[in-house]
Amino acid sequence: MHAPGAMRVRPRLALALVVVVVAGAAAVWALPEIVRRVAIAQIHAVTERPVQIEAVTLNPFTGRVAVRGFRLGERGEAAPFADIGRLDARLRPLALLRGHLWLRELVVTGSTVRLVRLPSGDFNISDLIEGPASPGGPPAVTVDRFALSGGTVSLEDRALPETRTWTSEQIEIEARNVSTQRDDGTAVARSVTAGAPSSLEITELRLYPIHLRATASMEGLDLTPLRLYAPPDAPMVVERGRGSASIRVVLDAREGLHADATARIEDVRLVP
Repeated sequence: MHAPGAMRVRPRLALALVVVVVAGAAAVWALPEIVRRVAIAQIHAVTERPVQIEAVTLNPFTGRVAVRGFRLGERGEAAPFADIGRLDARLRPLALLRGHLWLRELVVTGSTVRLVRLPSGDFNISDLIEGPASPGGPPAVTVDRFALSGGTVSLEDRALPETRTWTSEQIEIEARNVSTQRDDGTAVARSVTAGAPSSLEITELRLYPIHLRATASMEGLDLTPLRLYAPPDAPMVVERGRGSASIRVVLDAREGLHADATARIEDVRLVP
């Protein structure tokens, strides 16, 4: 026989478990919207720019996060500065407890960044890169794998007499071990810039203090747009021509920048 008291406890325990499960499910269901709203507020507070995020999905147990429809606006303009179609990430949740933002994977699909050179000569990113450095350095960050596909970067030059826009498209990036904690990071990037294929390879990458070795190259760039940057009293301007270049760079926070380059120009014609 069962004691009457035990019979009364079991229904109450079952009810308590149901309440906990329902509350937990409600919290998990509401968490993505909370994260979306907090992210918008925090990014706006840091950048002082309008921010939009269409949707966030996440699984706190596996560390998977997906962001859809991210847009960072321009100050005082309707045009966006940057937008991302989709961002997928896999975090190491336990690393966050040690203050280390550690991503197993970060994949960006369909991104666009719009740079603008203003008539003053400043760029529309000046407000994002200026400001005092954090007193103790940046937080610990590691990305085991970073991939970007379908990227586009445009430069709108409003400092010219007539505004001109240059575009780098079909940007593909694959990077490994990008971190503030190690110096064996690598990255490979490919794109088509103003119609010319270009590439970038980086080794020995460390985010902080910054250190890297890089080789960048471009093949068959049309040189005729250079006439737009010639002074009004220039005796000669480029009528046609193509150029190819390769540059090797070593950048170190302590030792500075060291670079050497080679260039080749073909079929050049200069006219008064």
